[in-house]
Amino acid sequence: MMGLVSAEFLKLRTTRAWWLFLVGFTALAALAVLLGWASYHQELYPPSGLTNEADARALAAADRTPAGAVAVAASLMTSGQFLLVVVAMLLGAHVVTSEFAQRTLTGTFLVTPRRVSVVAAKLCTAASFGAVFWLIATVLDAIATFLFLSVYSLPASVLSWPVMRSVLLGLAAYVMWACLGLGLGAAIRHQVGTVIAGLGIYAGGFAAVAAIVGGLHYVWPQDWLLGATVLAPAEATNIMVTARQAFKHAPPQWAGALVLVVYSVTLTAYGAAAIRRSDIS
Repeated sequence: MMGLVSAEFLKLRTTRAWWLFLVGFTALAALAVLLGWASYHQELYPPSGLTNEADARALAAADRTPAGAVAVAASLMTSGQFLLVVVAMLLGAHVVTSEFAQRTLTGTFLVTPRRVSVVAAKLCTAASFGAVFWLIATVLDAIATFLFLSVYSLPASVLSWPVMRSVLLGLAAYVMWACLGLGLGAAIRHQVGTVIAGLGIYAGGFAAVAAIVGGLHYVWPQDWLLGATVLAPAEATNIMVTARQAFKHAPPQWAGALVLVVYSVTLTAYGAAAIRRSDIS
């Protein structure tokens, strides 16, 4: 098994795609850090003349409390993750669809006829590189968050448990989205088709669930219905890494994590079954 995993790592590390993923992700993560800093600067120092100036100043005061500062630190420590997990999903898809595109999967299965072992090795590889992306983002976020807390004198620490809980849940999110992408790629096999389907699940799923929940809430105005948007994988990710309530009536962090686990396990299992029973040309 270790030999298979090493081979999968070698396949990915020796292609140009890996470096494109790495450089692109690092640039996006750095941009997310800057946008997060700018957003919270404006939240802490709201400009005068706003129509909701009283609410803005109340939010700024809340951010300066110990609980509010911890929530700010947790948000900065997971800056941009709502979108950055898409890159992990695309990399997971690339791990399997590249072999279909280059027609090298036949050779892989001739060397290792046990298809389940091959899929498991690819899964380990995708999950590992998802963790690498998380590490890159977390290092950038940690530097920026430490400086932000110091510059704005906020009473919070990046090592407090609520912050670290969001960071660790962020690691789980990157890994699960990478596995989700691998399962989707194994099921579809076509690179472009997998990218379109993945973006559809991410953005289209978010829009569809929000529209359905909004319609149901309009017909039956029960506030708890608003939390059902957690069924969209993108919103589930947002909820699971947000230390304070992601939005009004949002479910707890564990609910978002549970939904994302169900999506990743289901798609991964389906993709593995599809590869196991299908002919490879």
